[in-house]
Amino acid sequence: MRRLRWFPRTLFGRTLLFIALVVAAGAATLAAVARYYAGVAAERAYDQLLSGAVIQVAENLYVQGGVLALNPPVAAFSTLSRYDVVYYKVVDSRGIVVAGDPKLDSGTTLASARQGPVFANGTYQRQPVRIATVARYMPEETVPGWAVITLAQTTHSRQQLANEMSFKVWTLIALMSILAVGASGLAIKRGLRPLAEIETIIAARDPADLRPVAVDTPSEINAIIGAINVLMRRLANRIASMQRFIADAAHQMRTPIARLDAQIELLSSETDAGRYRARLSSLRDTCIDVGRLTGQLLNHAMVIHRSEAITPQRVELNALAKEVLGRTIPLADERDVTVAFESDAAQTYILGDAVSLQEALSNLLHNALLHGHADEITVSVSSSTHSVELSVRDNGPGIAREHWEAVLLPFVSVAPDRSGRGAGSGLGLAIVREVMKAHGGEVAFDFPACGGFAVRLIFPLSSPARAR
Repeated sequence: MRRLRWFPRTLFGRTLLFIALVVAAGAATLAAVARYYAGVAAERAYDQLLSGAVIQVAENLYVQGGVLALNPPVAAFSTLSRYDVVYYKVVDSRGIVVAGDPKLDSGTTLASARQGPVFANGTYQRQPVRIATVARYMPEETVPGWAVITLAQTTHSRQQLANEMSFKVWTLIALMSILAVGASGLAIKRGLRPLAEIETIIAARDPADLRPVAVDTPSEINAIIGAINVLMRRLANRIASMQRFIADAAHQMRTPIARLDAQIELLSSETDAGRYRARLSSLRDTCIDVGRLTGQLLNHAMVIHRSEAITPQRVELNALAKEVLGRTIPLADERDVTVAFESDAAQTYILGDAVSLQEALSNLLHNALLHGHADEITVSVSSSTHSVELSVRDNGPGIAREHWEAVLLPFVSVAPDRSGRGAGSGLGLAIVREVMKAHGGEVAFDFPACGGFAVRLIFPLSSPARAR
């Protein structure tokens, strides 16, 4: 999404802009309401004057010789005409205009005017006017009946009064809005001060200093401090783990590289053809060991990284096990190896990382083929109410019980059988242990009643559960 150029990038600017927009919207609403009520108040005030004036005109009507006449109330007219023009009209019971402007018309019915002054808005001589109409019964006329008095006033005074009242209220609203935005800005700056302190503390730290941040902050910011400290702890653990790994890897690689160097030196000075071939074969075996150790070191680092970086997804264990079997069995070379796969369900699902699980199973099969010297391997998947188990069983001698805990540690090599014959870098089962740790499971060893040796990977049954 493209960022608007005028939109502030700072938290202070965004918060203050939001408050300013809210205050501006509120001020505009209040200004509109104030204008409306100022107009209503001005209209009511001038309607009172207009009502009094039209009633006073009605009271000044008299009958002379049976004819209706008017004694104009000068005082009332002068009050109304201070800022406005006043028009009036008097109609007797016969409908004849006896005084005023004949063209002035209010549009009010006689029935309404008989109840008291009736007000209406209109236009007269191209000017907006406010019209008041009232009727008075005149029994002295030749034809007794109701006289209708119409009084109109232009609206300049009303508008002026409404404008003055609105301006005063608008000024007050503007001052209060400015005060609210200013006070909000000061409050936001004061509220963000702890964040600035945290920034100063972290910026002043050495990159290697990953201790928790300790600062007195309001409770609302404690969550941020907690998240920062959790991140610091995770970074410290990750860096410590990688430093240990690098140190161990350097230590483990030093010996085979030194052996390579020595073998190359001996090979370069060998003149006997038979011994030359033997030394060349040893050199080739050492290169294979170095390549395998390097691959396992990289795989170990990959498993550690993926355990924290990858979101678990649904993994179908049956298909995964068959795929790994198909890739790993060719390692047996010329040996005749019998492979079997068993499962108590057509499909068995767990939550996990397929890449790490493939690496773990590959290491178990590799150990069974190359270090356990097995020629019968069975991979089985079974499930219970609380767990799912993936096991690799072979007919090799297995690992002695007293070494079961040690073989799960990195760079620990023990005899894979009871004869004391040992091989390998000591990383295969350590990788398996890391994978199971990331999946919340465990690694178990067993000598089954049917014979041979089994490595069991036990996974907790997480939702979504297995599907059949």
